[in-house]
Amino acid sequence: MAKSFNDLPAAVQGAILAGVAVVAAGVVFYLYVLPLSAQRDRLDAEVTKLKEENLRNQAVERERTELLNRIAQLETQLATLRSIVPDEAATDQFVRMVYDTSTSAAIHLRTFVAQPPVARDYYIELPFNVRIDGTYYAMRNFFARLSKQDRIVSATNLALGPPPGGGQGTFTIAPNETVGANCVITTYYNRQQPPPKKGPAPKKK
Repeated sequence: MAKSFNDLPAAVQGAILAGVAVVAAGVVFYLYVLPLSAQRDRLDAEVTKLKEENLRNQAVERERTELLNRIAQLETQLATLRSIVPDEAATDQFVRMVYDTSTSAAIHLRTFVAQPPVARDYYIELPFNVRIDGTYYAMRNFFARLSKQDRIVSATNLALGPPPGGGQGTFTIAPNETVGANCVITTYYNRQQPPPKKGPAPKKK
């Protein structure tokens, strides 16, 4: 029986050394390679998860940006609509606008009398009986200017005739005036809608 490793045959020594190397490699693999491999797989999974979350977050951010842009557009449209059909009558501003328009168009505004408001489903009509006189082309210019105002204005019941014979108070008709007109000028504002009715409260069991 061999007493030492050196006494063993070379083939046996080689086999033992090979076995030791295999065992050492297995120990290294088990103690170091397997944990590193598992850690790598775990990190790969976390990276994949983070990439997926990042893609979802990017999609959410794009949707958020689109929604914010849409809200901004709607707010701009709402502001425009409120200038066309305001939420309040703003009668003083409207009267001043009509007077300024008549002055800039070289038209004499003789009568401007408010009539009772007319309520519709979603808006309220605010009519005024109007008497104007001036030249024919100045009158055309007056109505053209009214049609270009931000606020909606309609002119109805237009009756043309000679310059004198209408209007309130005493005034002098200029020699160059050729036509007078009676009409109804109407503007509009939003009608406040009642709050939605609440349904019956659920019965307690």
